[in-house]
Amino acid sequence: MRHGFKVFDADAHVVEPRNLWERFLDKKYQWRVGWKEVEGREAFRPVTVDGKYTQSHVTLFGDILKAIRWTKEEMIEKYGDVVLREFDGPGVRDSMRPEGIDLMVLYGPGYDMWVDGIDPELQAAMARAYNRWGCEMRDTSGGRVITAAPVPLNDMGRAVEEIRYAYEELGARCFWARPNPFNGRTLGDRYYDPIYEILQDYDCAFSTHAFMGLNGPASGMDRFTSFTEWHTVVHPYEAQQAMLSMIVNGVYERFPRLRVAYMEANCSWVPWWLWRIEEHVELSGWLEMPECSKSPTEYYKQNCWISVEPDEHLVYQLIEELGDDHIVWESDYPHPDSKYPNATQTFLDLPKVSTDSKRKILWDNAVDLYRFPEEMLPKVFEDASA
Repeated sequence: MRHGFKVFDADAHVVEPRNLWERFLDKKYQWRVGWKEVEGREAFRPVTVDGKYTQSHVTLFGDILKAIRWTKEEMIEKYGDVVLREFDGPGVRDSMRPEGIDLMVLYGPGYDMWVDGIDPELQAAMARAYNRWGCEMRDTSGGRVITAAPVPLNDMGRAVEEIRYAYEELGARCFWARPNPFNGRTLGDRYYDPIYEILQDYDCAFSTHAFMGLNGPASGMDRFTSFTEWHTVVHPYEAQQAMLSMIVNGVYERFPRLRVAYMEANCSWVPWWLWRIEEHVELSGWLEMPECSKSPTEYYKQNCWISVEPDEHLVYQLIEELGDDHIVWESDYPHPDSKYPNATQTFLDLPKVSTDSKRKILWDNAVDLYRFPEEMLPKVFEDASA
């Protein structure tokens, strides 16, 4: 809590521990997931799956970490001891205190189980391992750090099985996948309907989240090699395309109670994007998109949430056009450009956004999106204003 505002960080991250797969992946698969240092340089989590790097050569062999000033020493300088502790549950919980963050949802892994061409059985096993680790994070953080469970998209039988296991055995209450095309399918493909059906039945939120640098299809990867260019486009463009695909291909028509958040993609583009989709649905959707029976704006207000970053001052334009009900807040923890430990205050200082809207965005809207059971919500709120 800060200045009387409850704070729900709807989208955060950690650098997962190096031994995550060794500790939680079933032994029969462990030899297939490795850690291969990049000779002569520092790389960010250089994981291999079946001998293949899960990140692009640009992020592994380029000067990305140098460009964004994100060596390990610089991470430690910004975030302190939690880096050396490999972002363990108690360390992350304590890192939330200066911000006044009362509850945090983590998204990951960004690369390891999404490498192009991954074996479906191995991908499902990695999702299971990550979800076991996420259960430990929740417990060791005293319930203050919740992990969104990744959904293995390769095979729907395995995907539904993992959702059911994570929900019933591990207590997961929110799920996610990358917005990128996977095996040539976008998220509006009917192939993914079993995922949406079980998540609707469980009343659990589903989110998309891009991570720059995947060794696979991603916006910008075919033309950019600099962080400045690639990172500018990959997050919003992937979210826009996922939203487009899901709206026009009838996902929200078939699953009207499904709640989907498009994370870490900024939010100020939403009114224009919905208008542009609507223009094309009116023109050609009668033939190509017969399941899109409502306007894109109606689907957004019914099914979609979007996250805002602490300093995204243009959020007021989204509020003016579409209201403030479906916007959630993210701290950007622990990115190099995060405003930590002043992310919450940075958002509270935004002009042109009312106190009521800030209160909803910082807490109420995330509670509505995730709809965690009462026992998962904090009972005590410490004010970090000082």
